[in-house]
Amino acid sequence: MYCEKCGYENKDDAIFCENCGERINTKESEEVLELEDAESIEIADTEEIDTEQGIKISENITKSSEATYSWMYEFSLWKNPAVLITVFKVLLIALMAPGLLMFFLTLGEGIVEAFKIFVSILGIGTILMSLLMIAGYVILALAYGGKYYVLFKMDNKGINHIQLDKQHKKAQALGFLTALIGASSNNISAAGAGILGASKKNMYTNFKKVKSVKFSPSTNTIYLNESLNKNQIYAAKEDFQFVKEFILENCPKNIKR
Repeated sequence: MYCEKCGYENKDDAIFCENCGERINTKESEEVLELEDAESIEIADTEEIDTEQGIKISENITKSSEATYSWMYEFSLWKNPAVLITVFKVLLIALMAPGLLMFFLTLGEGIVEAFKIFVSILGIGTILMSLLMIAGYVILALAYGGKYYVLFKMDNKGINHIQLDKQHKKAQALGFLTALIGASSNNISAAGAGILGASKKNMYTNFKKVKSVKFSPSTNTIYLNESLNKNQIYAAKEDFQFVKEFILENCPKNIKR
């Protein structure tokens, strides 16, 4: 193909003259320019989507334009015992109430005898509650399909632990079941815990109100404790340090660890 400006012979697929730089293949040039424009638009659209969705801090964590960090955590109920341990602690504390009550009621028979009754109630109660708890946990894990998915939203004011709708419905049913069992056995603590669990879809913790914090990297769990509110935050191993440092940065400096 010859250049109309200088007469130089170029290759047939050439777009610009190799001698003078003049455009010599108008049709192909337009197609290339249209392709370049399309690619530019596609890139621009991608950048716009990235802006809307936020900045990827890691593979799991996204930061929005409002400086809110969000991530989804897949919790294996079979591998991670954090929920089981928490439930066991709650039940053990609840068991202390009847044990101490019987201890004080039988003090008239002697402190040794009262202590034996207290230990007996605590021991038998612990065994029975452990069996029931393990059975209940297996039922819970099966109901959830062995996995628990939770969404976390965190900014410099606090963090929100949000159950997914499907799991929340299951949690409601199991929560009311716990409440009924607690009420039928005159266990006010169990009934109250069951009703509370059934009525909550999310749990929010205000960093300024946190009294103590505990970090458990082995279970990917962070425990945030307010006066009347206890929250568990889960973060993947690669994100754990980031979430930990962010929480400590925004919590009161004198919190108990």
